[in-house]
Amino acid sequence: GMQIGEKMVQVSQFIKRSERDAPDTTNYTNLYVKNFPADWDEAKITELFEPHGKITSTALRTDSRTQKPFAFVAFDESEDAKKAVEALHKKDLRTPEELEKAKEEGKDDKDDEKDFDGLSAHELYVGRAQTKAERQAALRDKFGAGSGASDKPAGVNLYVKNLDESADEQSLRELFEPFGTIQSVATSKDERGRCKGFGFVAFQTPDEATKAVTEMHLKVVKGKPLYVGLAEKREARQERLRQRYQPGAGGMGGMGKGDGMGMGKGMGKGKGMPGKGMPGMQGCMGGGMGGPMGGMMGGMGGMGGMQGGMPQMMGMMGK
Repeated sequence: GMQIGEKMVQVSQFIKRSERDAPDTTNYTNLYVKNFPADWDEAKITELFEPHGKITSTALRTDSRTQKPFAFVAFDESEDAKKAVEALHKKDLRTPEELEKAKEEGKDDKDDEKDFDGLSAHELYVGRAQTKAERQAALRDKFGAGSGASDKPAGVNLYVKNLDESADEQSLRELFEPFGTIQSVATSKDERGRCKGFGFVAFQTPDEATKAVTEMHLKVVKGKPLYVGLAEKREARQERLRQRYQPGAGGMGGMGKGDGMGMGKGMGKGKGMPGKGMPGMQGCMGGGMGGPMGGMMGGMGGMGGMQGGMPQMMGMMGK
């Protein structure tokens, strides 16, 4: 090193980002926790985690975008943190009464929409705390960077739901255009011209789509938390549902028809992207999406058969 002014300057060989040391995912003490009730406080979180080892600190926060709580729990020993993840990740937080009600209604966990991490709304998320850069990189991996067979951007189609009935294509475009080049936008309307609550936004690149999902998924717009995830072709959704319900499905075969709008692996209930997530994000954030978004970026072209009067989407990804 060399002393320059009041600072010591170090000079070393440049290393490409792709070649730099990856984060240590085996030795960690700090955990990230989410998907717990809004009325939980730090004492409740500490009570849940302290049986697994000595806790050095607990911090409770609220996401300014979604208004949902999350927390960080730091253990003294890495092994204790790992035990907590193993014991508590995906823990069902429903009360006995809620479980009984779900049973009476014949609800199956397989039917629940999933978030980016492949979890239902009642399942606790516990994992190694990641930096923002790590999380964004993981999202890019799930979207896929393309097969490398062509230099032409493949385009990425996002499915957006929980829209207000007053939403139209212009307002949807305005919501998403800060994140990149939009190739096309479409919303579904009823016979009165009101939005049915869902639409599609096609971005030019996976990076742009990643940014859009990161910023807009669960963002509250007109009092409703948006769902933003990868759009899934109708054929892909039908095949996935067929495979899901085929074993001992009995009379459930008819579910294979779906609505053509599932969200892809890991994105919630068939969220063509990752169901309630990036959610494909069964993986935006549960289950990888391989290749250029697991083949789920075919735009709107494959969705012409959607029910509800949705017109053929004029190959949204091709424009």
